[in-house]
Amino acid sequence: MRASLAPLLGLMFVTAGCPKAPPGAGIQRDAAARSDAAVAVAADGGAGRRVDPCAILEPSQRDLVVARVGDQSLTLCDFTRRVNSQNPYLRARFNAPEQRRALLQSWVDAELLAAEAQQRGLDREPEVRRAVIIQLARRLEQSTREAVPTPTVTDAEVRAYYEAHRAEYDTDAEVRASQIVLATRADAERVLADVRAHEADDAYFRAQVRARSVDVPSQAREGDLAFFPRAGNPTVPPEVAEAAFSIERNGQILNRVVESAHGGINRAPGFHVVRLTARRDALHRTIDDEQQRIRRRLVNEKLNAAQEAAVAGLLARLRGSTAVSIDEAALGRVQVDARPQPSEGGAVAPPALMGGPGVPMPASPRRAVP
Repeated sequence: MRASLAPLLGLMFVTAGCPKAPPGAGIQRDAAARSDAAVAVAADGGAGRRVDPCAILEPSQRDLVVARVGDQSLTLCDFTRRVNSQNPYLRARFNAPEQRRALLQSWVDAELLAAEAQQRGLDREPEVRRAVIIQLARRLEQSTREAVPTPTVTDAEVRAYYEAHRAEYDTDAEVRASQIVLATRADAERVLADVRAHEADDAYFRAQVRARSVDVPSQAREGDLAFFPRAGNPTVPPEVAEAAFSIERNGQILNRVVESAHGGINRAPGFHVVRLTARRDALHRTIDDEQQRIRRRLVNEKLNAAQEAAVAGLLARLRGSTAVSIDEAALGRVQVDARPQPSEGGAVAPPALMGGPGVPMPASPRRAVP
């Protein structure tokens, strides 16, 4: 049975919790079924509506029971959700009857294991109850976020954003280059002749940067200066920038040494061997070009803020209606052992899963407007 456990992990939450399930046991399994149904549905065009894969079935077919294990049942609707919640590449394999049967058998095996676990009282173990609490908390946060309506964005808001971010839509032409900086012209002339003899070999140029350049910041990046405008920037002297713009093609090394007034060691004169690596044309995009992208961005920002506010409001209400006490003295006595813990085989155990005891839960997925 051990070898079959791995494929079952993805099936543990497929069950349709039956009202006849034993008290206590049904908490995990019913909550898991609701969680699975939530995972299976997909957003419809980002408009906030939810489309259930089960909707492709005729109403009379949805409650047909595909399989029973004890008092638990799997309906055609539940099974359709599971199949159609896969990505398209995995989903296609379920056109084969043997693959559908294998998936169904995995559900049967999972139910058998879950029932046996409940018989043994494993559902009352602290780790299991902790996992259920985490799943319920995540589902409540997710449903709170989903209940937030998609906000609207006015034309005036779009224009205000465009004007406040004009630098993103109006940019000068830029180039990207690499350099080798030498302390003397004689040294630079020798390096220039050497690398021009290997101009097509990018790795050779980078190796010469590491071996010979006296400019520590660019040497650490193998000579890369990133993108810069014709006027240069704080890390690219104007003489180097102007020279780089004069190079005709990517990969070409300028046929002369560039002397800069302050590009050498300690802002002294420097002698640069310059290689062009990329060009980026000037950009000018009007508000008409960008309004749809800006609108989507603003809608998503508003939606995320409203969702955060909804979750914060829910927590504030719950904190105000439920007695909560914290023993600060006891909290201060917690001992933290930061050493890696060995596993059973003696190897260092991997980090704890997110949401484990003492680990904050990751935020629930946010609904984005595409």
